[in-house]
Amino acid sequence: MIKKIVRTIVGILLVYSAVAFAIKAGIGVLPVDAAITSIATLIGMKVGTFSMLFHGSFFLGQIAMERKDFKKTEFLQLLYITLGGSVLNFFLYTVLRDVSFSFYPVRVLVCIMAFAVASFGCIMVMETHLMRTPMEGCIQMIAERIGTTMGKLRQKIDIGLVIISVLISLVFGVEWTLREGSIIAMVIFGPLLDFWKKTVFSR
Repeated sequence: MIKKIVRTIVGILLVYSAVAFAIKAGIGVLPVDAAITSIATLIGMKVGTFSMLFHGSFFLGQIAMERKDFKKTEFLQLLYITLGGSVLNFFLYTVLRDVSFSFYPVRVLVCIMAFAVASFGCIMVMETHLMRTPMEGCIQMIAERIGTTMGKLRQKIDIGLVIISVLISLVFGVEWTLREGSIIAMVIFGPLLDFWKKTVFSR
């Protein structure tokens, strides 16, 4: 149990520190983080704080779907939500506050590596079987019900989040958080989830 808790915490740290690096790379973030950042900016809230509310909605979605079958250990997802948002705020506004990447190829590399690390951390949390992650756990539950994989469904959701981010920027004039990096993420993040699950954690 202690090992599972440690792996879960490490996975959370990987996910949200990677998100902070992706934001700092400045060429676009994961579609979900682009949407979160755009909405947070629009309503004047810290990104990490709104992230807690956003992922909390997926946690509630899991409860709504499973109801009495919702395991008590899944309430540990609240740790993921609160710790994750705090880690994001800490890395983004403290650790990386004065960090910038000016050389474009480096920015692209940092962004891609951040997506790879974030997807790995996400699967690490889920494969401890201690708890699901709020968003991916909810997506996995839906995927199982409609007969597809989590990666494929996540990719479709990412496309929807890209559209939302574009609309927010166009309609409300919010600074663009959606760039080429977001398109890269839309293409590779979902498949990476399936890749790590099959190649690393299936063992």
